[in-house]
Amino acid sequence: MVISKELKRAREYEAEKGALVKDEERAVYHLSPRIGWLNDPNGFSFYNGKYHLFYQYHPYNTFWGPMHWGHVVSDDLISWEYLPATMAPDTDYDGAGCFSGSAITLDDGRQLLIYTGCSKVDLDEAGRWAQTQCVAVSSETEVGTTEYVKYEGNPVITSDHLPEGGDIYEFRDPFIWRASDGTFRAVVANANTSEGKATQLCIYKSPDGFKWEFAKVLFEDWRHIGVMWECPNFFPLGGRQILIASPMDMETEEADGSIRFPKGNNVVYMVGDYDEATETFTLARAASHEKSGQGALATYHPVDCGLDFYAPQVMETPDGRRVMIGWMQDPSIGNLHNDDDFNIFCQMTVPRELTLRNDRLIQWPVRELESYRDGNMVFASVELDDNERSLEGISGRVLDLEIELEPKDGAELYKSFSMKFASGCEDLYTELRYIPERSILTIDRSNSGQPDNYTKRRSIRVRNRGGALSLRILLDRWSAEVFINGGEQVMSTTFYTPLAADGITFSADGSAAIDITKYTITGK
Repeated sequence: MVISKELKRAREYEAEKGALVKDEERAVYHLSPRIGWLNDPNGFSFYNGKYHLFYQYHPYNTFWGPMHWGHVVSDDLISWEYLPATMAPDTDYDGAGCFSGSAITLDDGRQLLIYTGCSKVDLDEAGRWAQTQCVAVSSETEVGTTEYVKYEGNPVITSDHLPEGGDIYEFRDPFIWRASDGTFRAVVANANTSEGKATQLCIYKSPDGFKWEFAKVLFEDWRHIGVMWECPNFFPLGGRQILIASPMDMETEEADGSIRFPKGNNVVYMVGDYDEATETFTLARAASHEKSGQGALATYHPVDCGLDFYAPQVMETPDGRRVMIGWMQDPSIGNLHNDDDFNIFCQMTVPRELTLRNDRLIQWPVRELESYRDGNMVFASVELDDNERSLEGISGRVLDLEIELEPKDGAELYKSFSMKFASGCEDLYTELRYIPERSILTIDRSNSGQPDNYTKRRSIRVRNRGGALSLRILLDRWSAEVFINGGEQVMSTTFYTPLAADGITFSADGSAAIDITKYTITGK
C-alpha cells in the first residue's frame, strides 16, 4: 500500500524525534504527543478490541501548525501505545490541514474516520481555508498493520450541502453516530452569514457513511453563546440527550458573584430530549426564546470550570459507559513551557466517566485509573489554622489525592481554606482557595512562574454544604484536575513550574479539619 510523501515524512520524523523525548518531559498518566504539538482529541472509539484515540498533531514544532492526525491505542484508557501518524495534509481538499472529526465502525467491520479537510487552494479574501467534510477508511496491509485510506470520492460534504447562509470557511468537526435504523448521522459546526445569526449545528444523514445529504439545522444561536461552536458532541445519557460544544469568543458571564464563563473560548453542555423521527432537539425546562425558538438558554452549563479545557470528545465503551476526554489547554495560548529543551507540548485530560444527576452532568475519572494506584497514605482529622502545614509523605507531582474538608466541631465557621501544591521552588506554587461563607472555590496559578499574558485564576460557586467540601485532585507533573463534591464540577489547569517544586501545604483562616487519602500513581 502506497502512502503519500507527506505522511511518510511525518512518520519518519516522529519515529526519530519521538525517541529523543525525555521521560520527565511527559506526564505520567495523561496522554501527550509522540513529538511536537497536540490539540483536539479525534476519533475516540473502541475498535477491534482496543480503545483508539486520534489527535490533532503538528509533529514538527511545539506550536500549532498544519494539522496531521496522530494515533494511539489502549487496553484500559490510561496507558497508550503510539502508532504511526494516520493522516497528513496531502491533498488539495485537506492540504492546509486535516481538522477534527470522529470515528465509527461500518457493517463490514472497517473503521471509518470522518474529518474536516481545509483546502490549500480555495481561500477567501481574508485567507480563510474552505472547509469540507471528508472520510478515510481502515484497510489491512499485507504485513498485518492497519492504514487509513482517504476516500477517492472526497470531499463527501461540501458547500452544496450547506443551508442558506452557511459559511463554507467556518464548517467543521463532524461528530458521527448511528440512527436506530442503522443509517448514519453527523452533526457539523457551521457559522452562518445571515444577519444577526452567529452559528448553527447542522445534521447530515447517510445510508453508508460515504454519501451524505443535508437533513436540517439541529440547533442555532443568535450571538448569545460565542460566534462559532466547535467540536460538537451529541449523545444519549441517563434518559436524556446531551449536546456539548466549544463556543469561541464568548463574552464574560457572571452569576452568583462568580464568573460562570470567562471571556474567550469555553465548553458548554445542554440537556434536552431528541426526537429521532423529526431529528428535533428540545432543551429541558427551556422557556420561550424570542429569536431562535430554541429556549432561553439558561440551561447551558460549563463542562469544566478551570483554566485549561477545550474540544472534548465523547465515546461509548463496550460496557455502556459514556467517557469523555478533552484537550487540557486554553486554545488562545501557545506554548508556555519555560524550558526550550522540551520536545513536546500539550496533553489530554484523564478520560472521565459521565453520568447525569438532576439534569446536571457528573464527571469522574475512569475507574481504570484506580489500578494505577500504588499504595495509600491516610491522615484523619488534621486540624488546620493560619500556619501553612505540610504533612510527612504528602508531597510530589504525580498523585491522586482525596480530601474531605469540614469546619472544626464547636468552632465558628472558618473564613477560608488554602491548599498550595507544586510549591517550594523559588516561592512558586499553584493554589486552591475556598471561602465557605460565599461557597467560592478559586484555582490560582498566578505564582506558578508563567508569563503575565495568560489567564491566571478562576473562581466558581460550588454547592453550599455548610463549610464542607469534597475534592479529588489528580496531579501529574504539569497539570491538576480537581473534581469537586463527587464530580458535580471540575476545574482543570496546567502549570509549568520546575519539577523540583513538589511541596504541598494546607492552611485555614479559622479552625477547620481535613481527612486526606494520598495515592501515588505509577505508569505501566
